[in-house]
Amino acid sequence: MGGDGFTALLVEYYAYGLAQARTSFVTSQWFGALGGAILLCGVGLGVWKAESSGELYVGVATSSVGLVVTVIGQLFQRRADAALRYMADQSALLRQDRQAAEAMRRAVELLGEVADPALRARLQAGLIMKLSGAELPA
Repeated sequence: MGGDGFTALLVEYYAYGLAQARTSFVTSQWFGALGGAILLCGVGLGVWKAESSGELYVGVATSSVGLVVTVIGQLFQRRADAALRYMADQSALLRQDRQAAEAMRRAVELLGEVADPALRARLQAGLIMKLSGAELPA
């Protein structure tokens, strides 16, 4: 893959990861705000209906719902953070792959410029060993 193809892939990958993280973040904000509003309504109802008999459950139920919605908002926030971390990790790996491919291309290019056949053969062997991860026997 050429430099332009890699750049396009990286830009597309960044855009996808950012869109996913942004969606999760916005969703978390909506759920957090909704949960906070429901919690405030529940507390208000609990205080307002505290003097009446049997009506306290409305405030408790509303507060419970608000708490659940707020927790869901936090889960979306964690998802957004995880998506950003994953995107950063994958992008770093893509960059490493690209750098390795570029180094390989440059090594082969330089190898082609070596005029001495014996030296070229030794360099080819060394390059093959490096790429294959092999080591010389002791």
